[in-house]
Amino acid sequence: MKSHTRRGRPLVGALLALTIALVVTACSTGTVGGGTDTPSASAPAGGDAASALAAAYEGVVGAPPTEPVAVPSDITAWVVSCGELATTCAAPAAGAVDASEQIGWEASVCDGELNPNGWGSCIRQGIAAQADVIITIGQDCGAISGALQEAADAGITTVNVGGVDCTPSLYTANVTMLEGFSYEEYWSKVGELQADWLIGQTDGAVKLLQVEFNDTQWGPIITEALEARLAECEGCSIVGTVQLANSDLATGTLPQKFSTALLQYADANAVAIPIDGWFLAGLGQAINASGRGETLHVVGNFGSIPNWEVIRSAGGQDATVASAAEWNGWAGVDAALRSLAGQDILPAGIGLQVVDAENNLPDAGQPFSYTPTIDFQADYLSVWER
Repeated sequence: MKSHTRRGRPLVGALLALTIALVVTACSTGTVGGGTDTPSASAPAGGDAASALAAAYEGVVGAPPTEPVAVPSDITAWVVSCGELATTCAAPAAGAVDASEQIGWEASVCDGELNPNGWGSCIRQGIAAQADVIITIGQDCGAISGALQEAADAGITTVNVGGVDCTPSLYTANVTMLEGFSYEEYWSKVGELQADWLIGQTDGAVKLLQVEFNDTQWGPIITEALEARLAECEGCSIVGTVQLANSDLATGTLPQKFSTALLQYADANAVAIPIDGWFLAGLGQAINASGRGETLHVVGNFGSIPNWEVIRSAGGQDATVASAAEWNGWAGVDAALRSLAGQDILPAGIGLQVVDAENNLPDAGQPFSYTPTIDFQADYLSVWER
């Protein structure tokens, strides 16, 4: 079937767009638990550096649902990307289109262009196009509640991928991530895995420059979990903190604020950064320009194809806590199928593993697929009954 990309409203600046996209795509639904997969055991206390490093690479992983679901025919899916400029929006949207076309659905992408007005406009375009299913990527209900209510009034199935629903719910279905993890526990695991990798790389002697990001619900959760894990490590400490925000990127002060912190905390041997897009927006260059690129251990969060090359080329980022972006889109289609069939929505099984230059790193130009490889597309197709 054909796929199309449509636009909502004019683009915002590229760097700001990238960061906003990372932020909105990261916001998950209120829970990330329940389903068919089983998470890995908790990582060991921080004092055992080798075990901590092994736990970081193992991460927590799951698998797609195994319960069969019928595929209805003649369905039109309308995928609202939070912003095609950013891979963290475009990759899940592309995954949803791919999954839709694999089961014979007509699928279109509408580019929300990284702002709530664009998202709402795209939803209304889907209503006007008489879509059967609207899948939103990385959009909180509160920003688009009016458009979602209009979709509900039109009898359209709406699926939330990577956003926070309203109370009471306006989405027909919400994608959840991983069995056994609440919202807080899932994002805490990101901070724990960051800490485990740093503990392992420094042999239990982390001196951390902590980068805090408080513009989202999940930012402080990551920070708190990272700090708690380091507190279990007798030889570890936090030597300094710098707060960075979307406004710093908008004003162009992000790299300078970070560079100033690097100078101020010259004894730091580790840095934890909550958003991988920031490396591409100047932080990677700032790290190498400081002359400490070879001595700092730097870990990020999310992972994307551009960041693989930063890691591979010693571009100022050494590692990241990664998950499979395309899997999110396939999970959105699975949730739509189960909603249409009157079934419970099952957790997607999307896990987290640390990637660095020697471990779990995808081949150049390839998306993240975990170690051992999880063929989530084949798994979904095996239970989608046509």
